[in-house]
Amino acid sequence: MAFRLSIRENMVPGGTILEKFRNLQQLGFDGIEITTSSTLDRAEEIRAAAAETGIRPAITSARGGGCLIDPRKEERDLAVKSHIEALELAAQIGAYGVISPPVITMKMQPHRSRVPDLSPVISRDEVERRLVIALYQEIAQRGEALGTAIIVEPLNRYEQWWPCTLKHGVEICQAVGSVACRMMADLFHMNIEERDMANAIREAGSEYIYNVHLADSLRRLPGSGHTDFTPCFRALKEIGYDRYCGLECGIDGDPMTALAENAAYLRKLWDAA
Repeated sequence: MAFRLSIRENMVPGGTILEKFRNLQQLGFDGIEITTSSTLDRAEEIRAAAAETGIRPAITSARGGGCLIDPRKEERDLAVKSHIEALELAAQIGAYGVISPPVITMKMQPHRSRVPDLSPVISRDEVERRLVIALYQEIAQRGEALGTAIIVEPLNRYEQWWPCTLKHGVEICQAVGSVACRMMADLFHMNIEERDMANAIREAGSEYIYNVHLADSLRRLPGSGHTDFTPCFRALKEIGYDRYCGLECGIDGDPMTALAENAAYLRKLWDAA
């Protein structure tokens, strides 16, 4: 099966959306993950750039603020609204859906207060899990209507205390119970959290994995650290994964040169896996 390579928008050289899309066309990429331009007012510009270059938007980002597990309802409502707007943008530009690490906002913004621990009646962790599931169910209703999906991202324990593994991601998708709730596999985070990265991919399967992020152990371009990508690529092939593998990492040296070389390197690895 073909290797479909994408990249986070903020990593791409260029001052405008069109310049970034044109550069990706030159560099040998297939797709782009919309980040800084992930707002509804940029939809026409993104569509035009895609039509000219053939570079396809892969996923969008929720940029409207809020936090799914904040004790303040207005913050949770804002997070829901932000996710839904990103799903609407995804529908307009032909992307799969919106990336969603559900707890990172609380973990990485220490000024936020968590919900109280009401043990032994109910623990804080259980309240937060129920909030994520309930709000994802609400968001997913809109995703189903649009044909787009929440794409849950497990992260390492230092950025998000849950979900951290692909198994956690699958459990969320199953609890939400909607075709509009799926997940992604990020090899940088998996390198920290998974005992066997390739086996975790096989167990999650293509039904749930809707996006893949690539970064080496140093969170730089693949090939710069000690991560062995071949077993993971082989596992992705085995489950029939046919969506995008996207770079999300730092770049050393001239981006145009480094990205062109890395795209060729990754395609060679994929073909040999």
